[in-house]
Amino acid sequence: MTLRVLVLGADGFVGQHLMRALVASGWAMPVAAGRRAAGAAAAGLARLQVDATDEAALFTAFQDVDAIVNCVAGSAATIASSSRALFAAAARISRPPAVVHLSSMAVYGTVTGVVSESAPLLGEDPYALAKIASEVLGTQYPRTVILRPGIIYGPRSRQWTERIARWLLARRLGDLGAAGDGICNLVYVDDVVGAVLQALRRPELAGQVFNLAMAAPPSWNDYLVGFARALGAVPVARIGRRRLKIESKLLAPPLKIAEIVCRQARMSLLRLPEPIPPSLLRLFRQEIRLDVTRAEQSLQLRWTALATGLEQAANWIRQRA
Repeated sequence: MTLRVLVLGADGFVGQHLMRALVASGWAMPVAAGRRAAGAAAAGLARLQVDATDEAALFTAFQDVDAIVNCVAGSAATIASSSRALFAAAARISRPPAVVHLSSMAVYGTVTGVVSESAPLLGEDPYALAKIASEVLGTQYPRTVILRPGIIYGPRSRQWTERIARWLLARRLGDLGAAGDGICNLVYVDDVVGAVLQALRRPELAGQVFNLAMAAPPSWNDYLVGFARALGAVPVARIGRRRLKIESKLLAPPLKIAEIVCRQARMSLLRLPEPIPPSLLRLFRQEIRLDVTRAEQSLQLRWTALATGLEQAANWIRQRA
């Protein structure tokens, strides 16, 4: 049976990978949905130009759709408003479609230790609160599968591949010593896509939540040093505590202000170094490990090896350069 699958956020990082996988699946008829009339993710494929925060537009888009995958990214406000519109529109369809909703490990907040899907949602920053609010709506819609990925990396990742690579190549990140000993709950983008495909094909999983991350996650130092070596940024820089304090407390605030001013004035950002936010340094120290037993058993996932994922990510960076 062919499933007609609408992908919201199809031009984003995960959305582009997912569209390619759906096309290759042989059982799905994917439809890319985004704000733009055309996009790289859907070249030559069925495409809808739709505002993901517009309930009426989504209601029209959801007609004759078997399933929806919510890959919408952006600001906390966009995430919250698009989720409200999605679930409200889907609930009005006479034959309600299945929904696979991409959430985030951010919903767990700053807790430490091994965290299963039944753990309380304690995230407090705007992004985490928007993800939590979206999950609440998802749990009220009976045909939703919620995925909580950790750090999604791989080709086309601006946040956890391209940005990290720039800092490593500029020797602003590297071996952080004790400041990088926290657990990096990495998950390769193709593994996230594999989880989505499984959720789409198995309606009995509706109502369930799944953590997504490598079963034996590396430390942040392991990730940063391994990625630096894959990129050829050797010898790997050793970044001391004093340097990190300068980056996050002295340089980050004015750089962020300059970034905002340049964007508002539509000026080029090419010569501005990107700030390393204090929140990222806190994450580098966090001792949280996602329990992925449920995903391995129910979704039958096998995680991409770190060395393989880093090589693919580094190859993509080299091609862009």
